[in-house]
Amino acid sequence: MMIRILIFLLVIVFVTASVTYLAGIDSRIEAEAFGLKYNLHTGFILGTVGVIVGLLVYFTSLTKDVLALPAKVRTRQREAKQERGMAALARGMESVMVGDAVDAQHHARIARRNLEHASLTRLLTAQAAQLAGDDGAAKENFALMLEAPETEFLGLHGLYAHAKRAGDDDAARRHAERAFELRPNARWAFESVLDLNLARGAWGETRDVLKIAKANRLLNDDEARRGEAALLTADAYAAGLSGDADTAQKEAEAAFRLCPDLTPAAVLAATAMADRGKKSRAAKVLEQSFAAHPHPAIGTVYRKIFSDDNAQRQAAALDKLAKGNPDSHEGKFIAAQREAIQENWDAAREQLEALIVDQPMAREFTAMAEAMGNAKGADAAQPWLQRAATAPRNPEPGANGTFNFTRAGWARLVREFIDHGRLAPPPLEDRPAAMTREEIRLLAAPVTTTEAVAQTEAASTDHMSTGDVPTDEKVTSPAAEAPATPTAEEPIKGDLDEGGDASEEAADKVVIASDDPASDGPNKPAPNTAS
Repeated sequence: MMIRILIFLLVIVFVTASVTYLAGIDSRIEAEAFGLKYNLHTGFILGTVGVIVGLLVYFTSLTKDVLALPAKVRTRQREAKQERGMAALARGMESVMVGDAVDAQHHARIARRNLEHASLTRLLTAQAAQLAGDDGAAKENFALMLEAPETEFLGLHGLYAHAKRAGDDDAARRHAERAFELRPNARWAFESVLDLNLARGAWGETRDVLKIAKANRLLNDDEARRGEAALLTADAYAAGLSGDADTAQKEAEAAFRLCPDLTPAAVLAATAMADRGKKSRAAKVLEQSFAAHPHPAIGTVYRKIFSDDNAQRQAAALDKLAKGNPDSHEGKFIAAQREAIQENWDAAREQLEALIVDQPMAREFTAMAEAMGNAKGADAAQPWLQRAATAPRNPEPGANGTFNFTRAGWARLVREFIDHGRLAPPPLEDRPAAMTREEIRLLAAPVTTTEAVAQTEAASTDHMSTGDVPTDEKVTSPAAEAPATPTAEEPIKGDLDEGGDASEEAADKVVIASDDPASDGPNKPAPNTAS
């Protein structure tokens, strides 16, 4: 407002100064035209010329505005139409978000009528049709979006989602790969290409995808490294199945160097080395892997490598392996195996007691049966065999020492290792401790099997009625009605296991691990070996 007043005052001053100047001119101009003579004041003539010029400028501007008025009216109408279209587009997208198909289609029609660029309305039209269940119209509009560069990526996303719902994985992969090429930093495109490539076992192509994702910061360095190692391992096992042992060993060793805690890579690399007579190198690989992640498969394969050595050398090797991770469950179990190999049955039993208190599995009970059978006879082993028959098996993939997974199983393992650095998700619930030390010592007492069963059943009944902590007189029943011997450790069910364990152990054998026999019959003490 102050500026306008200032401008108005300046104009007044300018006009006043101009009139004063022109009035102060002391001269006249004489002229003759059309037989007439003119003698006019110079200031008057200059003022008149100035007024005429000003009027010409004004009327010229006014004429220009009048002539431009129709165009301005059309522009205003077009802007109003676009505003209505954009408002309808926004309301239609809101309707899509809340799931109102009728309202979404209504606003899509309004948007199409008012917006000149069809690419702006095709997304809303496609999503409204999709919401209304008209997949044909939705697919058609998504396909039309590919014609405009500004909507191509959105159209590919819609076509990908449509193909996934229709179960057409090939079409879904094509759309996802094209979208990933357009926007390599798009999370959904990367995740889609990754999952679809894993599902078809394209391990090499997936490694290229991981490199692009890492360059675009969709994966951090650790995730990319784990993914590279897991894909190399999957490819190595595939090469081994096809008979290409050299490629299998090369890729397994490369995967192990990237991630020593990736047990399948360490097991395959060590097995290949041992088959070629490089026992010491194979042992070092397993020892390094065990120190990084104490997986039960490592102990199984490690014992096979040294199975031809005498008991003293086997025990020394197991001691070295166990020291790599002595506080872990597997480290303690390997320490118990070491004592069993040396026939130190009391020491083996003490090692196993701690494991049985801490979430035992069938192999721990079976190992305890071997220790008791060798120390006190076959009758002392029976209660432990009964518990082993009903105890859970190890749920970890490859716990039996082999990683014979299907393609789908490898896909799940690769994805799990990329995301979380583990082979499989953990169980939903932790297994509770099955026995207390009092129960263990009662079963280990020098009594007959019938007396032990009777005592534990009576103690279990008393414990259930009182709810007190078990003592030497209150113990849990050893499930005498269960089968007399355990079966071998079973592989993981489902698509994570293709072939499973090679075979189950004979029902009458006592073992300390899932891969070696321990006795010749149900009533014969186990020999002085450990598995």
